[in-house]
Amino acid sequence: MLTQKEINYLKENLDAEYLCIRKYEQYAALSNDADVKNMFTTLAGYEQQHATTLKNILSQNGVNYTSIYESYNKPSAAQNQQNLSFSDAQLMNDSLSTEKHVSSNYNTAILETVDTNIRKQLQHIQQEEQGHAETIFNMMRNKGYYKVE
Repeated sequence: MLTQKEINYLKENLDAEYLCIRKYEQYAALSNDADVKNMFTTLAGYEQQHATTLKNILSQNGVNYTSIYESYNKPSAAQNQQNLSFSDAQLMNDSLSTEKHVSSNYNTAILETVDTNIRKQLQHIQQEEQGHAETIFNMMRNKGYYKVE
């Protein structure tokens, strides 16, 4: 049985996962670079796996929760190019900041989760989120958008 605090952390992280999915699908549609577009599409798929895991944990514990970010119309490149103008560097910088925030949220949830199995699942997701940040960071470095001094 989940504590109320655990339920709240799971809901918060589920919201963050769906927000990442939306951002990464949107950013894939906005990007002009094929490598960047592919990276965002791949990351959106991983984030969907995380969201499914969190929804399953909640559901298995009798919690029915729908994130405010869960349903939306997926973007198309034509719509986005007309409405917004962000560079690939800006999209990746925002994504890296998002991954840092999401990883931090998981850290708090991990430290305050009673159930060992759920803690292990959250640790696994957090490790993958850190990998996503590394993927974005490396792409930024490779494209010359992030200078390590």
